[in-house]
Amino acid sequence: MSGINNVHHTALRSEAPAPALTVGDFWTNTYFTWVKKNKRFSTQRGYQYVWTLYVKEELAHWPIDSYQTIDASNFLTGVTNRLNGKSLSHVRALMSGIFAHATNTPGSNGKALIDRNPIRDVKVLANMTESKERVAYTPEETIAIINAVERTDAKLFFALCAVLGMRPSEAAAVRWENIDGGVLKVREAAPYGELGALKTKRSARDLKITEPVTSLLKKYRKSLITPAKGLLFTSNGADPINHNSFAKYYIKPYAVKVCSRWNGCYSGRHGAAITLYNQDGDVRAAYQVLGNSLEVMMATYVKPDDQQGKAGQVKYEQALLKAMKKKPKSIKL
Repeated sequence: MSGINNVHHTALRSEAPAPALTVGDFWTNTYFTWVKKNKRFSTQRGYQYVWTLYVKEELAHWPIDSYQTIDASNFLTGVTNRLNGKSLSHVRALMSGIFAHATNTPGSNGKALIDRNPIRDVKVLANMTESKERVAYTPEETIAIINAVERTDAKLFFALCAVLGMRPSEAAAVRWENIDGGVLKVREAAPYGELGALKTKRSARDLKITEPVTSLLKKYRKSLITPAKGLLFTSNGADPINHNSFAKYYIKPYAVKVCSRWNGCYSGRHGAAITLYNQDGDVRAAYQVLGNSLEVMMATYVKPDDQQGKAGQVKYEQALLKAMKKKPKSIKL
């Protein structure tokens, strides 16, 4: 009888439905595992940050096949009072990425875990707080910051961003062997101290080295007894610096004293781009230096300029005055 009961209990257990797969389990065991294999370190870090700070509490315990568009709409609408438009878009993008991956992941039955992405048709039913416009340093602010910073390596690092328009992660990965003949070859990036590939293929570019970078490079190289190769900026003589920490300790304390708009090294890149564009209104100059797509360049860096607007109005007035002096041609009916 005992044997019969054991067989019966085993049969009952085998027929019991498997526990529902939660979004949290899918994130940990499938999606983020894929992200770590296929995305840059900075992207991994950003996803982890958004998941932990905003998404985890909402999704971790939901069965992945029961989360609906209305649930997402309620959640995203509810956080508009504490997130601006840019932050909200990051949250929505991560949620959509998770569910889109699930629609392409087979379950034990060979079919996709879910048949549609519930985030695809989400509408946020509230007004979003506008994102603050990114600061772009003026040439005067850039020079003031460089002069205020004490360490030569910190001056040079900031100048690479604010004069040559490099991303901080790119500046952190510059090697001496990639500097030659007044040209700096951008070939690697080191986001948060992790050396790796550039953000995109387009990011690989050759930059003409201009002042004050030229003088700072010469001074810094001499202080290191003229190295021929290796990283310019290292934390231990071998590994790249964490550019956030480096700026926090060696640039920011001096920058805030001379620039009330201090907003990090990335704003130096923005300043370089906008100044390049405003020189003659030709977007190609900034496009070639930054290594962005033209679409991103136009959307992010091309901003209105009061002086250009006034100059344009003057030229337009001159054109109108010239037209007014011409004798109008008679119109034959």
